[in-house]
Amino acid sequence: MQTLSPDPVPSTPSPHPLMRWWDRGVRVRVALIALNAMGLAFVASDEVRLASSVLALIAGLMIVRSIRCGRAPSETPLAAPPRIAGGLYLGRGFEWMIDAAQETIEQGRPSRRTERSLVLPDAMLNQHVLILGTTGTGKTRLLELLVLQAVARGDAVIVFDPKGHSGLLARVRSASGPRFRLFSLPHPQDSVKYNPIGRYHDVREVADRVAALLPSSGDALAFRNFGWEIVNTVAREFHGKRTIDFQALKRAALDHPIKPLSDRPRDHYLKMASALIPILSKLSQDLLCPKQGGLSWDEVDAARQVVYFSLGSLLGSETSSAVAKTALLDLQSYVGARYAYAKGRGPIWLFIDELGDVVTPDFVGLLNKSRGAGLRIVACGQTAADLEASLGSRARALQVIGNANTVVQFRAQSAPDAEVFSQMSGERLVRMHSEAAAYEPALLGSGFKTVDDFRARFGESVDWREHALVPPWAVAQLPIFHFFARWDGKVYRGHVPLLR
Repeated sequence: MQTLSPDPVPSTPSPHPLMRWWDRGVRVRVALIALNAMGLAFVASDEVRLASSVLALIAGLMIVRSIRCGRAPSETPLAAPPRIAGGLYLGRGFEWMIDAAQETIEQGRPSRRTERSLVLPDAMLNQHVLILGTTGTGKTRLLELLVLQAVARGDAVIVFDPKGHSGLLARVRSASGPRFRLFSLPHPQDSVKYNPIGRYHDVREVADRVAALLPSSGDALAFRNFGWEIVNTVAREFHGKRTIDFQALKRAALDHPIKPLSDRPRDHYLKMASALIPILSKLSQDLLCPKQGGLSWDEVDAARQVVYFSLGSLLGSETSSAVAKTALLDLQSYVGARYAYAKGRGPIWLFIDELGDVVTPDFVGLLNKSRGAGLRIVACGQTAADLEASLGSRARALQVIGNANTVVQFRAQSAPDAEVFSQMSGERLVRMHSEAAAYEPALLGSGFKTVDDFRARFGESVDWREHALVPPWAVAQLPIFHFFARWDGKVYRGHVPLLR
C-alpha cells in the first residue's frame, strides 16, 4: 500500500486500544459504577464525596468516549478524485493484519484502525482488477472513481456499461470533453456507428467472433461448428472485395446463400443454421453496419479517446450481450496486433460493469496475455456463480478470478461467495482464548461435617490456531460502500469516498 503525503483526504483516527474493547456490556457496568459513585457522593463526607464525584465524572467521560469511538467515521464528499502520480486512489482504509483479525474474531465484529488513503500502485494495474459484491454495495461507485482517474490521466479509456447507468455516463462525458465518443444501442441517434467484425488480421476471426455467440454445450456444439463454417465461407468470399458486416453476412448466408452454400439441401441447411439465424437477425441493424468509417480501435488508441458503450441490457439483454462480446473479441484482436506491431503507445483502460453479461471463454486469454500490450482491465461482477453460469464451468470462473492480481470484495450475500475471498486471503496463526468452568454440587451423603459439599473449578487457556485472516462472516457483514481488497500479497479494509 502507498500512503500519500500529504494525505488528500483527512485521516480518521483509530480509537484508543482500551476503547476498542468496549462493548455494550462493559458500558452498562461502568454506568452502574458511575451511578453508585454519584449516589455515594450525595451522602458521604467531604473527602469521600470528592473522590466519588471524580470517579463518577471519569466513568461518564469514558462511556462518552467509547460511544464516539464506536461510531462510523464521518465523511466529506470529494469535489473530484485526487490525481496521484504512480497509482490510483481507492478510498480510505488500513492494512488488515493479524491484530485486526484477532480483534474481529474475539469481538464478533470487524475492527477499526487509523484510516489513510489507499493507493493501488501502477505496477499492479497491468495485472488487472476484479471488483466483486452483491447489488447496491458500491461496485459502480468504485468503478466511477477509477474511470474518472484514468480519464484525467489522458489515457485511452473504454467503458462497457451493459445496463446504461445515466449517472456514470454523465460524469464520464463531462470529464472527457472532446475526447468522448458514445456508442448507445438505446439511443442510436446520439451514437457513433461501429462494425465489430469489419476489421481483422486473419479472416477466420470473423467466424470466431460470430461463433462465440452460439451455444456450445452438449448437442449444440455441432450447430455451432456448422455456423462457424457458414460464416467462414462467406467471409472468405467477401475478403478483399467488400466490407464484412452483419447485414452482408445475413444476406449471403441466409437470405440468398452464395455458392457453395446454395448447393446444399435447403431444409437441412436451414435446420443446421437455426442457431445462427436469430443472432444475425438481431445484429443486422444500421448502427452495427456502417457503410464507411465508424468506430476504430486504432483511432481510439492513437487519439487517446474515451469510448462509452451504453448497451441497455434491460431493453434487450441478448442483443446487448452479443454486441459486447463481439466488441471484446474485436478489441482482443487489436490488442494482439498492438503487442506485435505498435509498442510504445500509452496504456489502454478497459472498464467492464456486469462482467457476467459479457464474458466469454476467450476473455481468459485477454486477461493473461494483454499485460505486455499495455491493456489494463477493471471488471465488476456480482458473484462467482454469475461467471460460472456465463462460462459454463466453475473452473473457468475461478480462472477469471485467478488472473486478476487485485481483487476488491464488497459485501457478499451467500456463503460460497464470501468463502472465495476468505480463501484467497489465506490463513494465519491467531491466538485463541478460551475459558472453562465446572461445578460440583453437594452430595446428600456428605452431611455437614466437611466443607467439600460444593466445589468449583475455573480455567483459562490460550493457544495458537490456523484461522482465516478474513472470516467469511466479516465479508457478509460489510456495510454499504465498504470493502476488503487484496493485492501484492496483502489485505486491506477500506471504503469508497462520496463524490459531489
